[in-house]
Amino acid sequence: MKLRLFLLGLIAVIPTVFAEGYLWDFLRPAAEMAGSYDFFTRVIVFVLTLVLMGISLMAYMKVKSQKLMFVSIAFGLFALKWLLKLLDLFISPGIFFADTSENVFELLILASLFYALFVKK
Repeated sequence: MKLRLFLLGLIAVIPTVFAEGYLWDFLRPAAEMAGSYDFFTRVIVFVLTLVLMGISLMAYMKVKSQKLMFVSIAFGLFALKWLLKLLDLFISPGIFFADTSENVFELLILASLFYALFVKK
């Protein structure tokens, strides 16, 4: 009964929400503000990924664990991805490093982390 009332209420509310505007309009000011800091955010994320890659490489050199090697590879790919995103601002915004290329990097990063977390020796 409660589920039916909820669904009826949802069906009644959805047309009025879309008639007045989109649900995410309240996020536009925050998105515009974040866009103004885009360059600095990219630099900070790139530097942090380099630091994390360095830490994971030092841990790998100390322990020589295959799992740490794949964590280092993941952070290396992550740093490379953000370097390319940073270069994309200067070369040709949005064309040099397209979303499809970014998705490939993210897939490789996730595969490396998956291997490091779940695959046993």
